[in-house]
Amino acid sequence: MSVLVRRRVVVLLGALFVLYFSYELASGYLHTRSVQRRHTELEVRHAALVKQNEDLKIRLTEVRSNEFIELTARDKLGLVKPGETAYRIIKED
Repeated sequence: MSVLVRRRVVVLLGALFVLYFSYELASGYLHTRSVQRRHTELEVRHAALVKQNEDLKIRLTEVRSNEFIELTARDKLGLVKPGETAYRIIKED
């Protein structure tokens, strides 16, 4: 092999080496950006779920209260306390 051919092979291998590592670097960068974007989305979703969980805990405390149970029983089941008189309003169409 002549010196000129060897030089061309070395330059070609160097160029391939640079292209390969450039590709790997770009690929790694794009993957990192994708993971960061997904992480941000999941943080937002997590915050929303934490808020929803807090709201549900508050609601659960409310519906377990005696006052809520009594109001629901009166409203849905028409229950009355002893000595009370219940009235039902009937709408005419």
